Amino acid sequence: MKKLISIIGLTSSGKSSLGLAMAKKFNGEIVSADSRQVYKGLDYCSGKVTKDEMKDVSHHLIDVANLGEQFSLYDFQKMAYDAIDDIIKRNKVPFLVGGTGLYSRSVVEGYNLSESEPNQALRRQYEGLTLEELQKICGEKNIDVSGEQTKRRLIRCLEKNSACKIPNKPKYDVLQIGISWSREDIYKRIEIRLRERMPNMLAEIKNLLANGADRNFLKLLGLEAKFVVRYLDGEFDDFDQFFDELFKEERHFAKRQQTWYNKEKNVVWINASENSLEEIEVTATKLIKEFLKQN
Repeated sequence: MKKLISIIGLTSSGKSSLGLAMAKKFNGEIVSADSRQVYKGLDYCSGKVTKDEMKDVSHHLIDVANLGEQFSLYDFQKMAYDAIDDIIKRNKVPFLVGGTGLYSRSVVEGYNLSESEPNQALRRQYEGLTLEELQKICGEKNIDVSGEQTKRRLIRCLEKNSACKIPNKPKYDVLQIGISWSREDIYKRIEIRLRERMPNMLAEIKNLLANGADRNFLKLLGLEAKFVVRYLDGEFDDFDQFFDELFKEERHFAKRQQTWYNKEKNVVWINASENSLEEIEVTATKLIKEFLKQN
């Protein structure tokens, strides 16, 4: 079976940096598993690596959709499979790197997906429920609903989940490496990253809106894009209130990610709070070397 290396972790955990270091060391290329990095123009608000940071390592599934276009899990999986197979065909090592749990899991576990048509009966079943009730059902069904959570979106997630009844069939032999941090440390990293990126995020959203981007679509993307639009629209008393609310939402997002990752199977977790960057890279290098040697 063809080999794939997946690197996962919470927002701001250092996935991209580790993925770049390992891809460079093992003649690899990176396939992004991030639901917002697929959109062109959303660079700082989605945490894309810059051209300089890429260090001559090819990246895939970044900037593959225009803002406003619908991009589904089905679209992602199909494009990810194509990219991974092409990387392997060229005798390179594919690295799947990103924090959208459902995206990475769809490839790692080989979800059987289809471009499902609307299920009117199921929609009628869920339409009378509250947002909180729908969130609880999604949690019980282990459905990733990161991003903006509206009743319409959660019902569609449940609808797609219902349409996928065929057993999973993994395409690849996967080594999955996860980067973990203590809660205190990850919150510090999230805050530092937010403050560093904030001027560029504000400028980015201002530019997108000035060039005709749909502000409602940007809000649907959640997190930074949503809060920056709201700030520019004057929905906060001042910058400090805006930053505090965004930081709080980022922490909640990290908690939801952690709940998701707690259910992941066959992950080798590296505790970054107890290891230096050099030690993390040494451990990851050893794991990957052993994995690639296996038949």
